[in-house]
Amino acid sequence: MASRKDPYQFFVRSLQKLMDRYEGQYVAIVGKSVVAHGKDAERVYEVARRIHPDERILIGQVPVREAMILWAVCVFHSQNRDPKPSES
Repeated sequence: MASRKDPYQFFVRSLQKLMDRYEGQYVAIVGKSVVAHGKDAERVYEVARRIHPDERILIGQVPVREAMILWAVCVFHSQNRDPKPSES
């Protein structure tokens, strides 16, 4: 059973509010509080560790509202660039 101060549960339950305030950023969470945020995950962790040296810190990236969709096209190239079958 997760404790009431579980930072992961806080992140999941607060995701909408976090998106309103920290969209696309990394957040450092201790217990049920965001203690640092920014675009650089390593820097966010360093700030949080300095403030809370003995605490468990969760670093999460808050998603952006728009989804990115990428199309992947598989293309097969043959050695023979001539589309006609070769005649022997």
